[in-house]
Amino acid sequence: MDIIDRHFAAENAHDIEGTLATYTDDIVWDDVTHPLCPVHGKEAAGSIYAGIIDAIPDVHLESVRRFNSGDVVVDESVLTGHVHGEWAGVDGGGAPVRVRVLHVFDIRDGLIARENTWFDASAVMRQVEEFKARPEPAGQPAETSRSQSPR
Repeated sequence: MDIIDRHFAAENAHDIEGTLATYTDDIVWDDVTHPLCPVHGKEAAGSIYAGIIDAIPDVHLESVRRFNSGDVVVDESVLTGHVHGEWAGVDGGGAPVRVRVLHVFDIRDGLIARENTWFDASAVMRQVEEFKARPEPAGQPAETSRSQSPR
């Protein structure tokens, strides 16, 4: 499962090239919430990763449970970060989010050949709406106070 550890380490470092290096050339990348998915090939996957990092510049994944069966690895992670752009169909406005993510990876020749991702997009929307509905702290500009609010 070293390839999965390397994959998440590259994602958490926001290293798109490092993330793509964990894939086969013919990777099938499928985030079931993303309207363009599934996509095929490293270039298409890299484009989506760039969009995620643009939307959530401090995105971080922490694996909480993982198992494998032959050439399939299932990983449950918690994604955290502040959504500054559009993600999961919502403009975040700097909202902090914490959402559980399920990954299913197919491994071939020591690399990831397929990645399927599931997460609760409605949880993201709910957290963003709650964040936007909070009153602004007195005396602080909205951009500063909201983007640094802990969750």
